[in-house]
Amino acid sequence: MTAARPVLPPAMMLAAMDAVSDGIVIVDKDSRIIYINDAYTRILRVERQKVLHKQISVIEPGAVILDALRDKQPRSRLPVEVKTRGKQILVNITPIFDGGEVIGAVSVFEDITELSLSHQELERAQRLSRSIFKAAADGCHTLPPEFAHIVGDSAKFLRCLRLAELVAPTDATVLVEGESGAGKEVVVDGILRLSGKRRRPFVNINCSAIPESLMESELFGYTAGSFTGAAKGGKAGKFELADGGTIFLDEIGEMPLFMQAKLLRALQSGEIQKIGSDTMQKVDVRVIAATNRNLKQMVRDGKFREDLYFRLNTFTIVIPPLRERGEDVLLLAEHFLGKFSKKYGKTGRLSSAVQRFFLSYAWPGNVRQLESCMEYAVIVCGDGEIRMEHLPEELQGLSDNGERTDAAEASAAGAPHGLKADIQAMERDYILRVLKETGGNKTKAMEVLGISRRTFYKKWKLYGLDKEPSIK
Repeated sequence: MTAARPVLPPAMMLAAMDAVSDGIVIVDKDSRIIYINDAYTRILRVERQKVLHKQISVIEPGAVILDALRDKQPRSRLPVEVKTRGKQILVNITPIFDGGEVIGAVSVFEDITELSLSHQELERAQRLSRSIFKAAADGCHTLPPEFAHIVGDSAKFLRCLRLAELVAPTDATVLVEGESGAGKEVVVDGILRLSGKRRRPFVNINCSAIPESLMESELFGYTAGSFTGAAKGGKAGKFELADGGTIFLDEIGEMPLFMQAKLLRALQSGEIQKIGSDTMQKVDVRVIAATNRNLKQMVRDGKFREDLYFRLNTFTIVIPPLRERGEDVLLLAEHFLGKFSKKYGKTGRLSSAVQRFFLSYAWPGNVRQLESCMEYAVIVCGDGEIRMEHLPEELQGLSDNGERTDAAEASAAGAPHGLKADIQAMERDYILRVLKETGGNKTKAMEVLGISRRTFYKKWKLYGLDKEPSIK
Protein backbone atom coordinates (compact mmCIF):
# COMPACT_ATOMS: atom_id res chain seq x y z
CA MET A 1 0.00 0.00 0.00
CA THR A 2 1.49 3.31 -1.06
CA ALA A 3 1.70 5.98 1.64
CA ALA A 4 -0.25 9.16 0.93
CA ARG A 5 1.88 12.14 -0.12
CA PRO A 6 1.98 14.78 2.62
CA VAL A 7 -0.10 17.87 1.89
CA LEU A 8 1.07 21.25 3.19
CA PRO A 9 -1.74 22.76 5.24
CA PRO A 10 -2.81 26.25 4.05
CA ALA A 11 -1.95 27.80 7.43
CA MET A 12 1.58 26.38 7.29
CA MET A 13 2.02 27.57 3.69
CA LEU A 14 1.00 31.12 4.64
CA ALA A 15 3.28 31.08 7.67
CA ALA A 16 6.17 29.94 5.47
CA MET A 17 5.62 32.80 3.00
CA ASP A 18 5.42 35.30 5.85
CA ALA A 19 8.77 34.01 7.12
CA VAL A 20 10.44 34.87 3.79
CA SER A 21 12.46 38.13 3.85
CA ASP A 22 11.51 38.98 0.26
CA GLY A 23 8.20 40.63 -0.55
CA ILE A 24 5.54 38.46 -2.18
CA VAL A 25 2.39 39.62 -3.93
CA ILE A 26 -0.11 37.48 -5.86
CA VAL A 27 -2.70 39.01 -8.19
CA ASP A 28 -5.56 37.56 -10.20
CA LYS A 29 -6.04 38.07 -13.94
CA ASP A 30 -7.67 41.47 -13.29
CA SER A 31 -4.58 42.62 -11.32
CA ARG A 32 -6.53 42.46 -8.06
CA ILE A 33 -4.24 41.71 -5.11
CA ILE A 34 -5.32 38.45 -3.48
CA TYR A 35 -2.29 37.90 -1.25
CA ILE A 36 0.67 39.79 0.21
CA ASN A 37 3.14 38.57 2.82
CA ASP A 38 4.51 40.43 5.83
CA ALA A 39 7.70 41.42 3.99
CA TYR A 40 5.58 43.22 1.36
CA THR A 41 4.01 45.48 3.99
CA ARG A 42 7.39 46.08 5.66
CA ILE A 43 9.37 46.89 2.51
CA LEU A 44 6.73 49.13 0.92
CA ARG A 45 5.61 50.55 4.27
CA VAL A 46 1.92 49.98 3.66
CA GLU A 47 -0.81 48.41 5.76
CA ARG A 48 -2.24 45.12 4.50
CA GLN A 49 -5.86 46.28 4.49
CA LYS A 50 -5.01 49.30 2.33
CA VAL A 51 -3.86 47.21 -0.64
CA LEU A 52 -5.46 43.80 -0.24
CA HIS A 53 -8.26 43.25 -2.80
CA LYS A 54 -7.31 46.49 -4.58
CA GLN A 55 -6.21 46.52 -8.22
CA ILE A 56 -2.52 47.17 -8.84
CA SER A 57 -3.55 48.98 -12.01
CA VAL A 58 -5.07 51.61 -9.70
CA ILE A 59 -2.50 51.59 -6.89
CA GLU A 60 0.61 51.49 -9.11
CA PRO A 61 -0.43 52.05 -12.76
CA GLY A 62 3.07 51.46 -14.08
CA ALA A 63 3.69 48.20 -12.20
CA VAL A 64 5.67 45.65 -14.23
CA ILE A 65 3.38 42.82 -13.09
CA LEU A 66 0.69 44.33 -15.33
CA ASP A 67 2.94 43.78 -18.34
CA ALA A 68 3.43 40.16 -17.30
CA LEU A 69 -0.34 39.65 -17.21
CA ARG A 70 -0.66 41.12 -20.70
CA ASP A 71 2.19 39.38 -22.51
CA LYS A 72 2.22 36.21 -20.33
CA GLN A 73 6.02 36.40 -20.06
CA PRO A 74 8.04 36.05 -16.82
CA ARG A 75 10.55 38.65 -15.60
CA SER A 76 13.77 37.76 -13.84
CA ARG A 77 15.84 40.04 -11.57
CA LEU A 78 14.41 43.18 -13.06
CA PRO A 79 15.25 46.47 -11.25
CA VAL A 80 12.06 48.46 -10.71
CA GLU A 81 11.17 51.76 -9.05
CA VAL A 82 7.95 51.81 -7.01
CA LYS A 83 7.32 55.53 -7.49
CA THR A 84 4.40 55.85 -5.08
CA ARG A 85 6.55 54.44 -2.25
CA GLY A 86 9.93 55.86 -3.23
CA LYS A 87 11.47 52.37 -3.30
CA GLN A 88 13.91 50.54 -5.56
CA ILE A 89 13.27 46.80 -5.81
CA LEU A 90 14.59 43.79 -7.72
CA VAL A 91 11.68 41.64 -8.92
CA ASN A 92 11.02 38.15 -10.24
CA ILE A 93 7.55 37.86 -11.81
CA THR A 94 5.91 34.64 -12.97
CA PRO A 95 2.49 34.39 -14.67
CA ILE A 96 0.15 31.70 -13.26
CA PHE A 97 -1.54 29.49 -15.86
CA ASP A 98 -4.59 27.21 -15.78
CA GLY A 99 -5.24 25.23 -18.93
CA GLY A 100 -3.16 27.63 -21.01
CA GLU A 101 -4.95 30.70 -19.73
CA VAL A 102 -3.35 33.27 -17.42
CA ILE A 103 -5.30 33.43 -14.18
CA GLY A 104 -2.87 35.65 -12.29
CA ALA A 105 0.77 36.32 -11.47
CA VAL A 106 3.14 36.18 -8.52
CA SER A 107 5.87 38.70 -7.87
CA VAL A 108 8.75 38.07 -5.48
CA PHE A 109 10.97 41.09 -4.84
CA GLU A 110 13.83 42.28 -2.65
CA ASP A 111 14.48 45.80 -1.41
CA ILE A 112 17.58 47.34 -3.02
CA THR A 113 16.80 50.96 -2.07
CA GLU A 114 19.74 51.29 0.30
CA LEU A 115 22.10 49.72 -2.22
CA SER A 116 20.87 52.10 -4.92
CA LEU A 117 21.15 55.13 -2.64
CA SER A 118 24.64 54.11 -1.56
CA HIS A 119 25.63 54.01 -5.22
CA GLN A 120 24.10 57.44 -5.77
CA GLU A 121 25.85 58.84 -2.70
CA LEU A 122 29.16 57.47 -4.00
CA GLU A 123 28.61 59.13 -7.37
CA ARG A 124 27.62 62.36 -5.64
CA ALA A 125 30.69 62.30 -3.42
CA GLN A 126 32.92 61.66 -6.42
CA ARG A 127 31.38 64.58 -8.29
CA LEU A 128 31.83 66.90 -5.33
CA SER A 129 35.40 65.71 -4.78
CA ARG A 130 36.21 66.41 -8.40
CA SER A 131 34.77 69.92 -8.06
CA ILE A 132 36.51 70.65 -4.78
CA PHE A 133 39.97 69.46 -5.76
CA LYS A 134 39.77 70.17 -9.47
CA ALA A 135 42.96 71.48 -11.01
CA ALA A 136 43.14 75.19 -11.70
CA ALA A 137 42.90 76.56 -15.22
CA ASP A 138 46.56 75.81 -15.95
CA GLY A 139 45.91 72.16 -15.27
CA CYS A 140 48.55 71.75 -12.58
CA HIS A 141 47.26 73.73 -9.62
CA THR A 142 44.94 72.28 -7.00
CA LEU A 143 42.97 74.15 -4.37
CA PRO A 144 44.17 74.01 -0.76
CA PRO A 145 42.38 71.67 1.68
CA GLU A 146 41.05 74.73 3.54
CA PHE A 147 38.70 75.16 0.56
CA ALA A 148 37.40 71.59 0.79
CA HIS A 149 33.99 72.83 1.98
CA ILE A 150 33.48 75.01 -1.11
CA VAL A 151 31.46 73.52 -3.98
CA GLY A 152 32.12 74.52 -7.57
CA ASP A 153 34.39 73.83 -10.54
CA SER A 154 33.46 76.43 -13.17
CA ALA A 155 36.42 78.38 -14.54
CA LYS A 156 35.11 81.75 -13.31
CA PHE A 157 34.48 80.48 -9.81
CA LEU A 158 37.80 78.65 -9.57
CA ARG A 159 39.56 81.89 -10.53
CA CYS A 160 37.88 83.58 -7.55
CA LEU A 161 39.11 80.82 -5.26
CA ARG A 162 42.66 81.10 -6.62
CA LEU A 163 42.60 84.86 -6.00
CA ALA A 164 41.31 84.23 -2.47
CA GLU A 165 44.14 81.74 -1.94
CA LEU A 166 46.72 84.29 -3.10
CA VAL A 167 45.49 87.17 -0.96
CA ALA A 168 44.65 85.18 2.18
CA PRO A 169 48.15 85.08 3.77
CA THR A 170 48.63 88.85 3.29
CA ASP A 171 47.24 91.79 5.26
CA ALA A 172 45.83 93.45 2.14
CA THR A 173 42.36 94.93 2.24
CA VAL A 174 39.97 92.78 0.19
CA LEU A 175 36.76 93.83 -1.55
CA VAL A 176 34.42 90.97 -2.50
CA GLU A 177 31.76 91.95 -5.04
CA GLY A 178 28.83 89.92 -6.30
CA GLU A 179 25.08 89.72 -6.52
CA SER A 180 23.05 88.96 -3.43
CA GLY A 181 23.22 85.27 -2.60
CA ALA A 182 26.13 84.55 -4.96
CA GLY A 183 28.36 83.20 -2.18
CA LYS A 184 30.48 86.14 -1.03
CA GLU A 185 30.47 84.86 2.55
CA VAL A 186 31.83 81.49 1.42
CA VAL A 187 34.84 83.13 -0.25
CA VAL A 188 35.43 85.32 2.81
CA ASP A 189 35.35 82.22 4.99
CA GLY A 190 37.93 80.60 2.71
CA ILE A 191 40.21 83.62 3.06
CA LEU A 192 39.91 83.47 6.84
CA ARG A 193 40.78 79.77 6.92
CA LEU A 194 43.99 80.44 5.01
CA SER A 195 44.80 83.77 6.63
CA GLY A 196 47.69 84.10 9.05
CA LYS A 197 45.24 85.84 11.38
CA ARG A 198 42.66 83.10 11.29
CA ARG A 199 43.20 82.21 14.96
CA ARG A 200 42.91 85.80 16.08
CA PRO A 201 39.71 87.85 16.59
CA PHE A 202 37.20 87.94 13.77
CA VAL A 203 34.36 90.46 13.87
CA ASN A 204 31.48 90.44 11.42
CA ILE A 205 29.33 93.54 10.97
CA ASN A 206 26.48 94.09 8.51
CA CYS A 207 26.42 97.77 7.58
CA SER A 208 22.84 97.60 6.30
CA ALA A 209 21.53 96.35 9.65
CA ILE A 210 22.83 99.23 11.80
CA PRO A 211 20.93 102.54 12.06
CA GLU A 212 22.94 105.60 10.96
CA SER A 213 22.75 107.07 14.46
CA LEU A 214 24.48 104.03 15.94
CA MET A 215 27.00 103.33 13.17
CA GLU A 216 29.91 105.31 14.63
CA SER A 217 29.51 103.92 18.15
CA GLU A 218 29.25 100.37 16.77
CA LEU A 219 32.42 100.69 14.73
CA PHE A 220 34.60 102.77 17.04
CA GLY A 221 32.95 102.60 20.48
CA TYR A 222 32.45 105.38 23.04
CA THR A 223 33.74 106.54 26.42
CA ALA A 224 31.83 106.71 29.71
CA GLY A 225 29.42 109.64 29.86
CA SER A 226 29.93 110.58 26.21
CA PHE A 227 26.17 110.86 25.65
CA THR A 228 22.90 110.33 27.47
CA GLY A 229 22.26 106.63 27.99
CA ALA A 230 25.90 105.63 27.47
CA ALA A 231 27.07 102.63 29.50
CA LYS A 232 28.99 103.56 32.67
CA GLY A 233 32.24 102.01 31.59
CA GLY A 234 31.90 103.00 27.94
CA LYS A 235 31.90 100.48 25.11
CA ALA A 236 34.49 98.95 22.82
CA GLY A 237 33.74 99.25 19.11
CA LYS A 238 34.06 96.54 16.50
CA PHE A 239 37.49 97.75 15.36
CA GLU A 240 38.84 97.57 18.91
CA LEU A 241 37.36 94.08 19.35
CA ALA A 242 39.02 93.01 16.09
CA ASP A 243 42.46 94.36 17.08
CA GLY A 244 45.10 91.88 15.90
CA GLY A 245 42.58 90.10 13.69
CA THR A 246 40.07 90.72 10.90
CA ILE A 247 36.88 92.73 10.55
CA PHE A 248 34.34 91.85 7.85
CA LEU A 249 32.25 94.82 6.70
CA ASP A 250 29.35 93.22 4.87
CA GLU A 251 27.14 95.38 2.62
CA ILE A 252 29.70 98.20 2.69
CA GLY A 253 27.70 100.01 0.01
CA GLU A 254 25.03 100.77 2.62
CA MET A 255 27.41 102.75 4.85
CA PRO A 256 26.32 106.43 5.15
CA LEU A 257 28.61 109.06 3.63
CA PHE A 258 29.53 110.71 6.94
CA MET A 259 30.87 107.38 8.22
CA GLN A 260 32.81 106.66 5.05
CA ALA A 261 35.27 109.46 5.87
CA LYS A 262 35.87 108.08 9.37
CA LEU A 263 36.35 104.57 7.98
CA LEU A 264 38.83 105.86 5.41
CA ARG A 265 40.90 107.46 8.17
CA ALA A 266 40.93 104.19 10.12
CA LEU A 267 42.07 102.28 7.04
CA GLN A 268 44.80 104.76 6.12
CA SER A 269 46.25 105.48 9.56
CA GLY A 270 45.32 102.36 11.49
CA GLU A 271 43.87 104.64 14.19
CA ILE A 272 40.37 105.03 15.62
CA GLN A 273 38.80 107.62 17.88
CA LYS A 274 35.99 106.71 20.27
CA ILE A 275 33.01 108.98 20.66
CA GLY A 276 33.72 111.31 23.60
CA SER A 277 37.49 110.82 23.43
CA ASP A 278 40.07 113.34 22.20
CA THR A 279 42.81 110.77 21.70
CA MET A 280 43.53 108.36 18.90
CA GLN A 281 43.86 104.64 19.52
CA LYS A 282 46.11 102.42 17.40
CA VAL A 283 44.57 99.19 16.08
CA ASP A 284 45.96 96.45 13.86
CA VAL A 285 42.98 95.26 11.86
CA ARG A 286 42.69 93.65 8.47
CA VAL A 287 39.57 94.74 6.59
CA ILE A 288 37.54 92.55 4.27
CA ALA A 289 34.50 94.23 2.73
CA ALA A 290 31.68 92.87 0.59
CA THR A 291 28.88 94.41 -1.42
CA ASN A 292 26.16 93.55 -3.93
CA ARG A 293 26.07 97.17 -5.09
CA ASN A 294 27.94 98.69 -8.05
CA LEU A 295 30.37 100.88 -6.12
CA LYS A 296 31.78 102.45 -9.29
CA GLN A 297 28.32 103.70 -10.22
CA MET A 298 27.73 104.86 -6.65
CA VAL A 299 30.96 106.90 -6.87
CA ARG A 300 29.72 108.51 -10.10
CA ASP A 301 26.38 109.24 -8.43
CA GLY A 302 28.09 110.83 -5.42
CA LYS A 303 26.80 108.13 -3.04
CA PHE A 304 30.17 106.58 -2.25
CA ARG A 305 33.50 108.30 -1.62
CA GLU A 306 35.98 107.81 -4.45
CA ASP A 307 38.99 107.78 -2.11
CA LEU A 308 37.40 105.09 0.08
CA TYR A 309 36.54 103.06 -3.00
CA PHE A 310 40.16 103.09 -4.18
CA ARG A 311 41.34 102.22 -0.67
CA LEU A 312 38.97 99.25 -0.50
CA ASN A 313 39.75 98.28 -4.09
CA THR A 314 43.30 97.18 -3.27
CA PHE A 315 42.38 93.60 -4.09
CA THR A 316 38.97 92.85 -5.60
CA ILE A 317 37.33 89.47 -6.07
CA VAL A 318 34.15 89.43 -8.18
CA ILE A 319 31.95 86.40 -7.51
CA PRO A 320 30.12 85.29 -10.68
CA PRO A 321 26.34 84.87 -10.45
CA LEU A 322 25.06 81.30 -10.44
CA ARG A 323 23.68 81.64 -13.98
CA GLU A 324 27.28 82.02 -15.23
CA ARG A 325 28.64 78.96 -13.43
CA GLY A 326 27.29 76.23 -15.72
CA GLU A 327 27.29 72.74 -14.19
CA ASP A 328 27.97 74.21 -10.74
CA VAL A 329 24.20 74.51 -10.46
CA LEU A 330 23.83 70.72 -10.37
CA LEU A 331 26.86 70.28 -8.09
CA LEU A 332 25.35 72.71 -5.60
CA ALA A 333 21.91 71.15 -5.96
CA GLU A 334 23.36 67.72 -5.14
CA HIS A 335 25.25 69.24 -2.21
CA PHE A 336 22.10 70.80 -0.77
CA LEU A 337 20.13 67.64 -1.51
CA GLY A 338 22.55 65.67 0.66
CA LYS A 339 22.52 68.34 3.36
CA PHE A 340 18.75 68.55 3.71
CA SER A 341 18.14 64.84 3.19
CA LYS A 342 20.36 64.23 6.21
CA LYS A 343 18.72 67.04 8.19
CA TYR A 344 15.18 65.76 7.63
CA GLY A 345 15.98 62.05 7.57
CA LYS A 346 14.93 61.56 3.96
CA THR A 347 16.36 60.29 0.70
CA GLY A 348 15.89 61.44 -2.84
CA ARG A 349 17.34 62.34 -6.20
CA LEU A 350 16.75 64.93 -8.91
CA SER A 351 14.64 63.99 -11.90
CA SER A 352 16.07 64.67 -15.35
CA ALA A 353 13.39 67.33 -15.93
CA VAL A 354 14.42 69.20 -12.77
CA GLN A 355 18.09 68.99 -13.77
CA ARG A 356 17.32 70.48 -17.18
CA PHE A 357 15.27 73.25 -15.59
CA PHE A 358 18.01 74.04 -13.07
CA LEU A 359 20.56 74.42 -15.88
CA SER A 360 18.31 76.74 -17.91
CA TYR A 361 16.88 78.88 -15.11
CA ALA A 362 18.52 82.28 -14.45
CA TRP A 363 18.53 81.99 -10.60
CA PRO A 364 18.08 85.70 -9.74
CA GLY A 365 18.59 84.83 -6.07
CA ASN A 366 21.73 82.83 -6.87
CA VAL A 367 23.06 80.13 -4.52
CA ARG A 368 20.85 81.28 -1.65
CA GLN A 369 17.75 80.80 -3.81
CA LEU A 370 18.93 77.36 -4.93
CA GLU A 371 19.54 76.32 -1.32
CA SER A 372 16.05 77.44 -0.27
CA CYS A 373 14.58 75.69 -3.31
CA MET A 374 16.29 72.39 -2.43
CA GLU A 375 15.20 72.54 1.22
CA TYR A 376 11.59 73.11 0.12
CA ALA A 377 11.77 70.28 -2.43
CA VAL A 378 13.21 67.79 0.06
CA ILE A 379 10.47 68.58 2.58
CA VAL A 380 7.64 68.39 0.03
CA CYS A 381 8.88 65.38 -1.91
CA GLY A 382 9.49 62.96 0.91
CA ASP A 383 11.49 59.89 -0.12
CA GLY A 384 11.89 59.43 -3.86
CA GLU A 385 12.45 61.46 -6.99
CA ILE A 386 12.27 65.26 -6.85
CA ARG A 387 10.12 66.36 -9.79
CA MET A 388 8.98 69.74 -11.07
CA GLU A 389 5.81 69.68 -8.96
CA HIS A 390 7.96 69.47 -5.82
CA LEU A 391 9.69 72.80 -6.49
CA PRO A 392 8.44 76.05 -4.92
CA GLU A 393 5.35 77.36 -6.68
CA GLU A 394 7.14 80.45 -7.98
CA LEU A 395 9.44 78.17 -10.04
CA GLN A 396 6.70 76.04 -11.55
CA GLY A 397 5.65 76.95 -15.10
CA LEU A 398 8.55 79.34 -15.69
CA SER A 399 10.40 79.81 -18.94
CA ASP A 400 14.20 79.76 -19.13
CA ASN A 401 14.44 83.50 -18.50
CA GLY A 402 12.36 83.24 -15.35
CA GLU A 403 9.16 84.70 -16.81
CA ARG A 404 5.84 82.93 -16.35
CA THR A 405 4.74 81.12 -19.48
CA ASP A 406 1.34 81.40 -21.13
CA ALA A 407 0.49 77.87 -20.00
CA ALA A 408 1.33 78.76 -16.42
CA GLU A 409 -0.78 81.91 -16.62
CA ALA A 410 -3.64 79.84 -17.99
CA SER A 411 -3.26 77.31 -15.19
CA ALA A 412 -3.23 80.08 -12.64
CA ALA A 413 -6.43 81.45 -14.15
CA GLY A 414 -8.08 78.05 -13.93
CA ALA A 415 -7.88 77.14 -17.62
CA PRO A 416 -7.95 73.35 -18.17
CA HIS A 417 -4.84 73.12 -20.36
CA GLY A 418 -1.09 73.28 -20.00
CA LEU A 419 1.32 70.85 -18.37
CA LYS A 420 0.80 72.24 -14.88
CA ALA A 421 -2.99 72.01 -15.22
CA ASP A 422 -2.72 68.40 -16.42
CA ILE A 423 -0.50 67.46 -13.50
CA GLN A 424 -2.81 69.17 -11.02
CA ALA A 425 -5.86 67.43 -12.53
CA MET A 426 -4.20 64.03 -12.16
CA GLU A 427 -3.11 64.83 -8.62
CA ARG A 428 -6.62 65.96 -7.70
CA ASP A 429 -8.14 62.76 -9.10
CA TYR A 430 -5.63 60.64 -7.21
CA ILE A 431 -6.30 62.42 -3.91
CA LEU A 432 -10.04 62.04 -4.47
CA ARG A 433 -9.65 58.33 -5.14
CA VAL A 434 -7.60 57.82 -1.98
CA LEU A 435 -10.11 59.77 0.08
CA LYS A 436 -12.94 57.59 -1.21
CA GLU A 437 -10.98 54.43 -0.45
CA THR A 438 -10.33 55.63 3.11
CA GLY A 439 -13.98 56.56 3.61
CA GLY A 440 -13.17 60.25 3.75
CA ASN A 441 -10.70 59.77 6.63
CA LYS A 442 -8.17 62.55 6.00
CA THR A 443 -5.54 61.24 8.41
CA LYS A 444 -5.52 57.83 6.72
CA ALA A 445 -5.47 59.52 3.31
CA MET A 446 -2.37 61.48 4.32
CA GLU A 447 -0.63 58.23 5.25
CA VAL A 448 -1.52 56.57 1.95
CA LEU A 449 -0.50 59.66 -0.03
CA GLY A 450 2.72 59.98 1.96
CA ILE A 451 2.37 63.73 2.50
CA SER A 452 2.34 65.94 5.55
CA ARG A 453 -0.80 67.45 7.09
CA ARG A 454 0.28 70.92 5.96
CA THR A 455 0.79 69.80 2.35
CA PHE A 456 -2.50 67.87 2.37
CA TYR A 457 -4.57 70.86 3.46
CA LYS A 458 -2.73 73.11 1.04
CA LYS A 459 -3.81 70.84 -1.81
CA TRP A 460 -7.26 70.42 -0.19
CA LYS A 461 -7.80 74.15 -0.54
CA LEU A 462 -6.06 74.44 -3.94
CA TYR A 463 -8.26 71.78 -5.54
CA GLY A 464 -11.49 72.83 -3.83
CA LEU A 465 -11.96 69.41 -2.27
CA ASP A 466 -14.01 70.91 0.55
CA LYS A 467 -16.72 71.47 -2.08
CA GLU A 468 -16.55 67.92 -3.43
CA PRO A 469 -19.87 66.17 -2.51
CA SER A 470 -18.46 62.65 -2.98
CA ILE A 471 -16.19 62.94 0.06
CA LYS A 472 -18.54 64.65 2.51
